[in-house]
Amino acid sequence: SVLYIAAHPDDENTAMLAWLSNGKLVRTGYLSLTRGDGGQNLIGTEKGDALGVLRTQELLAARRIDGAEQFFTRAVDFGFTKSADETLAIWGHDAILSDVVWVIRNFRPDIIITRFPPDGRAGHGQHTASAIFAEEAFKAAGDPQRFPEQLLFVKPWQAKRLLWNVFRSGMEDSGAKTFTVDVGAYSPLLGESYQEIA
Repeated sequence: SVLYIAAHPDDENTAMLAWLSNGKLVRTGYLSLTRGDGGQNLIGTEKGDALGVLRTQELLAARRIDGAEQFFTRAVDFGFTKSADETLAIWGHDAILSDVVWVIRNFRPDIIITRFPPDGRAGHGQHTASAIFAEEAFKAAGDPQRFPEQLLFVKPWQAKRLLWNVFRSGMEDSGAKTFTVDVGAYSPLLGESYQEIA
């Protein structure tokens, strides 16, 4: 099983989700920390909470097509920020970390994939924060001392791997181990490529 983590609706690599779910036949989930309520809307009048509802429905519809499961935290998308520190202060570090740990303990992924790196290369404070939370939750979910109130309902869970889905060539850490998968491959069984599904 694989849990993909990013900050907003539309941050996910939908081709990756389709490839994992339909090509590799593994249980796949997407955790969007926000519902996209701070985003822009070029095709309608919805803004704020109404936009968050609309974008939530878009993600749920996308998951019905690509076969992945959809999760959210209580984090509110407050628009663009350059700083992960600002994001963590506004969201409340422990509250959102608790939400991410809860999803991991419930979903029980073998692998966690982040869309963004936990530094300035992510280009947006909320993007960076999503990777910081993924790294922290990767460790915290397996620690029974972290968020013990959850253990009335779930057990600690330690994923085996934490990966970063590099989205632009040259962004990799120098010396980091990397591998490539073809998430745009054609599936003769489905009659379309995973990119077409996405």
